[in-house]
Amino acid sequence: MNFLSARQPRGTTVVFGVVGGVGSGKSFTTSEFVAQGAARFDADEQARALYDDPDVLALLEKRWPDAVNSQNGADRVAIAQIVFAPTERGCRELAFLNGVFHPRILQKYRVWLENERVNRREFVVLDAPLLIEVGWDRYVDYLVFVDASEQTRRRRTRDRGWNDFEFKRREARQTPIEVKRARADFIVDADQDDSQMARQVAQILDAVRSSRGK
Repeated sequence: MNFLSARQPRGTTVVFGVVGGVGSGKSFTTSEFVAQGAARFDADEQARALYDDPDVLALLEKRWPDAVNSQNGADRVAIAQIVFAPTERGCRELAFLNGVFHPRILQKYRVWLENERVNRREFVVLDAPLLIEVGWDRYVDYLVFVDASEQTRRRRTRDRGWNDFEFKRREARQTPIEVKRARADFIVDADQDDSQMARQVAQILDAVRSSRGK
């Protein structure tokens, strides 16, 4: 674990964001923060819930009538094929989807975070895919970069059923790993085993407590 920043959090509750390359071990690292006392805001879970929101469905149906029906709901597989297509249209459609979802999710996050602050929660994790890519890193106090070798990351994604093409496609849609690493406040070595990674998370929490005089 490397502690790279001396900056101080903006509030009484410290907000972490976890970033890394495809298959690096971000989910495990996030789960360790939770296991060690942090509360987690799951942006993906909030996004799934929005597919049941009538106002959101109406906007999506107007845009993609073949993939969304106000009576039967949204075909999320069909929507994913539209917005993640490696074309200019795919980029435009993804921007539209983000424009519908992100303001709503952020509003829920702000309410949730204020609740955690009122309850004097020490640490929280904003768990959002593509945190830097969508600009949500500005809502966290510290960025944690999960560093794993390409060999490790490819092995983990093969376990998910991804082939090399899918690995490269997903990687290409993300901010380069070098940029994420350069912007990080902490680096977790994810080529280690689970217990060692858990120990690194504990060291991060201790370092932040120490920096705040606790």
